[in-house]
Amino acid sequence: MTLRILIVEDDADYRDALCHIFNLEGFSADGVGSIAAFEAWRNTHQLDVLIVDRQLPDGDGLQALASYRQVADTPAIVLTALGHLPERIAGMDADADYYLVKPVAMDEFIALLRRLRRRLRMADEHPWTIHPARWCLESPDGIEIPLTRRELALLELFVDQQGQVISRQSLAAGLGEQYETYDPRRLEIRVRRLRHKVEQATGKQLPLTTVYGLGFNFTLPLRKL
Repeated sequence: MTLRILIVEDDADYRDALCHIFNLEGFSADGVGSIAAFEAWRNTHQLDVLIVDRQLPDGDGLQALASYRQVADTPAIVLTALGHLPERIAGMDADADYYLVKPVAMDEFIALLRRLRRRLRMADEHPWTIHPARWCLESPDGIEIPLTRRELALLELFVDQQGQVISRQSLAAGLGEQYETYDPRRLEIRVRRLRHKVEQATGKQLPLTTVYGLGFNFTLPLRKL
């Protein structure tokens, strides 16, 4: 697979140099210079890895990371000159996978990206799988989680919709409900119970994320057998 990388960095020369090096290494790298440009870019593009600076002209890059985490749990790397312990802790609290302090050895950086590519390739090869005939969800490491009829119907709506947000209205309609009279709290409760069931059985989080104000997003590959 070709690793799709977005670099959010306001130093244009440094950003362009990173894109050039990463593209030479076989990745697909693009760059933008602000949080606003990041938001506009991701509305029309898919990405596998986010690399974000903290000191951007329109705010802290952790804001971009927080926005990214609402719809995706694929890898995110903070790349910044802010390297004191409280700053690194803030990056980890913002759910960065890695916090790199400039200057970074380029060979080490490329090795890290290759590792992430291997990890994502494994996720593609061993996706979450719905088995309707057995009424269960299989995790990427082969653990089967029994499903109720409504849980099965809910998950089926996300098949082939990786990375796409499905609105609560669409989910209610897909479950055969009239949204005008449907209590959205029922959907929230069903999702919460399903997450808890999966975590109890596998020790892993179900990659079904809430996108506040919009709906829900299954962020990793999901197939139905």
